[in-house]
Amino acid sequence: MIPWRIKNFTSDHFPLFYHKLMNIGVGVNDDQYWDAIYGKEWDSPKRAWPTKNRLIAALTDPGDHILDIACGTGSILRYLKDQGYENLHGTEISNLCIERLRALGIEMFSTVLPRIACGDHLYDAVIASQILEHVIQRRRFLTEIRRVLKPGGLAFIFVPDNCLGPIDEPSHVVKFTKKSLSREIGQVFDRFEIVSMKDENFSMPILFATIRA
Repeated sequence: MIPWRIKNFTSDHFPLFYHKLMNIGVGVNDDQYWDAIYGKEWDSPKRAWPTKNRLIAALTDPGDHILDIACGTGSILRYLKDQGYENLHGTEISNLCIERLRALGIEMFSTVLPRIACGDHLYDAVIASQILEHVIQRRRFLTEIRRVLKPGGLAFIFVPDNCLGPIDEPSHVVKFTKKSLSREIGQVFDRFEIVSMKDENFSMPILFATIRA
């Protein structure tokens, strides 16, 4: 048995190593894993982000073509649809989510990150909500976001703010601070702002990055 202090130190300072060590033989980022989770939590409040929803709606227009990457239960897309947005698209590894969101009239496609399996310069806005902390090849993923954005388009990235490392969430591979997130995004984008915020549904702090392509 590994002492908790050693586990916590490793999770904080060597998160990817901790993630791989603790998940040997466990598919924490495959379709069956997420099908099981989303099937239980489809309408759970823990999958709803009302403050994020309003932020995104305030920064976009109903006519925009919007892509939500790894959208999960599609709570953001469902909110935008209810606000009159029509050009909504999502990606997911979970077939359950793809089928249910397609049935609601949202354009869905399957893709395995860091690749985004679509053409170039298609979207006015791209959302990556609580997903960057799951991605090992983050620079490639951010480069893919830049590729699919229209010139001048916006990307919205949300990650936990210095919390929820792999010791807390087995599928997480990194724990971000404002400094480390800025360094990560700055490898690919020149124009961005990062603020710390909270969603009214959650006590944890969140980093919100607004990026201009």
